This record gives sequence, structure tokens and C-alpha cells, in this order.
Amino acid sequence: MNSNPADQKVNIITRIALLRLAVGLLGERDQSGWWASGFMSQTSSAFLAPVFGTRVLHARYQGVLEAARRVHDDRIGIGRVFHPFRLPETLEHRVFNAAGSGNLDLADAISSPESAWATLGKLEGKPVEAKSGPTLVGTAEMLDGPSWLADVASLYSVAFRARIQCFPYFKGIP
Repeated sequence: MNSNPADQKVNIITRIALLRLAVGLLGERDQSGWWASGFMSQTSSAFLAPVFGTRVLHARYQGVLEAARRVHDDRIGIGRVFHPFRLPETLEHRVFNAAGSGNLDLADAISSPESAWATLGKLEGKPVEAKSGPTLVGTAEMLDGPSWLADVASLYSVAFRARIQCFPYFKGIP
């Protein structure tokens, strides 16, 4: 593992973007149906390319992010809570920039449902039990470190496989 704190922060940011893309694809209408969007479908690029050109991946990311954010907000609420699709503002800015960087790892992560499953599998941590509905992961202070990513990836993976909707969230102010 890289011991440079700046490099670790970049790695965490990229992993958040990967988590969002994988969960975003797996939660869409053509997969699990958690949200009604189709931004990650194979045909979406044909519709987005004339408008966004080389920034199609970023447009797909922003579209699925908003679709997932709305469903999470509806189920969890808005206020003194955060979830993987609504993070503290400074973290949101860093993830936005990473998603728009054209990083090929991000494109590979969503090239198919199988690649999304593989990406989610790489992010997963220890086995967990996912329950339907909002699931408290911990406090918002956890968002400063990398440990929450594995827990959240595990929750989503178990929920998708069990065909239940689980919405991980964090409570408080970071």
C-alpha cells in the first residue's frame, strides 16, 4: 500500500467514483431497478455523444449520480446525514474532478454489468448482512478515512444479490 498521504487521498477519491459507477449501473432499471434511469446502458452513449462529445463518461456519471442521489435522499432523508451519493461538499468536489478526469479505470468499471460486479467485488470488505431500507454505517467522521468504502460496497453487493434495497448512510457533521 502506498504510504504517501496525498496518493492515498487520490486513491480513495477514485475508489468512491468507482463505487458510485458500479452501484449506479447495478441499481438502474435494466439491472436491479432501484432507480428508473438508463444512463449506464450501452445505448446511452449514442444519445449523449452528440451533446457531450468526449465527456460522455462524465455525463453518464453525473446522470446516474443524480438518479441514485434522489432515491437515497427519498429513503434516508436530507439534513444531518450523508450517503455514498451525497457526501460532504469538499469530498464531492474531489470526486467530481476525478470522475471528469477521463480515467480509463472508471470507463472499464462500467463497460458491462459484469465489470460493475467485478468492480464492486474489488471494493468489498468483510461479509455483512444487509437489511432492506436505510442502514446506518456510522458517523460522518468516518468519511475522512477509507474504511467505510469496503463496508458500503459489501452492503450494496449483498443487497443486490438478495434483491433488496439497502441504503447505507452516515449520521452527523464531518
